Amino acid sequence: MGAFPDKQAIDRRMNAIAGDREHGASALARRCLDIAADSALYYPAPDTPALTAILTAQAQDMSAARPSMAPIHNLLSRWQRELQGLNGLDLETARRRAADAARAVAKVSQAACRQAALHAQSLIGERQCVITHSLSSTLLQAFTALQGRGASLIVTESRPLCEGRNLALQLAGMGLPTTLITDAQLGLFVEKADLAMVGADSVLEDGTVVNKVGTYLLALAARENSIPFYVCCESFKQRDSSMPPFEPEEMSPDELNLGELPKVEIRNIYFDLTPPELITARVSEEGVSRCRLNKRC
Repeated sequence: MGAFPDKQAIDRRMNAIAGDREHGASALARRCLDIAADSALYYPAPDTPALTAILTAQAQDMSAARPSMAPIHNLLSRWQRELQGLNGLDLETARRRAADAARAVAKVSQAACRQAALHAQSLIGERQCVITHSLSSTLLQAFTALQGRGASLIVTESRPLCEGRNLALQLAGMGLPTTLITDAQLGLFVEKADLAMVGADSVLEDGTVVNKVGTYLLALAARENSIPFYVCCESFKQRDSSMPPFEPEEMSPDELNLGELPKVEIRNIYFDLTPPELITARVSEEGVSRCRLNKRC
């Protein structure tokens, strides 16, 4: 096998998963599958059983690094099931099979995102204004179809790392009228929108949506202003009973750039929970599922 990428490069990419703030849950899950494919081809192993053990441990480590992001767990679990039949194969064949399986799972994820984006587009009418929060690769695909339809977008900055700024730049680059606001201005600007639409990092068993903190506030503001609140994400983001209990990730307070505040506790929780009764509909690759009060969708 080739010597690139080497073990050290793969290890660095694995270690970067926990600190990745540039990619949403689906994109990050596919990044994990890319690492898995390269590990299958290049990571040192004396035989097939040893390789399978290494790959399984790596998948578990990547899942544990971002526990709030269900697609990482779900897609890597799907890939791990493909590893179960490798031990009867010679090492080189097993490497190729494992790498091909990781790439195949990534393609399934990409196809699901594309289909979910198509369904999301059907909910946005001509000349409507959409307000959104955080950065979703699936929604970005959906928004690309708004070119030439007179639609406009209101994008929150999504503190602390302001991924909304990157989304606003991409939308404006496509010629879409885009307004960037601070998260604190949600209550002021939601009344100017026709609908709210966000992505999700996970969906709990009862239909509660896990997404970047601020999503719950947007859902409340949407209800107060009588505009629909849509959540767009593929089915791989659904958590089930086999997964550990949900614990929202908390990041370093240093990201908030508040400096030294003696005797003040600073919190930087990244995700909040939006209950199903605040959600008008969930959009996945399977279509649009309308929510009913106090029931999951």
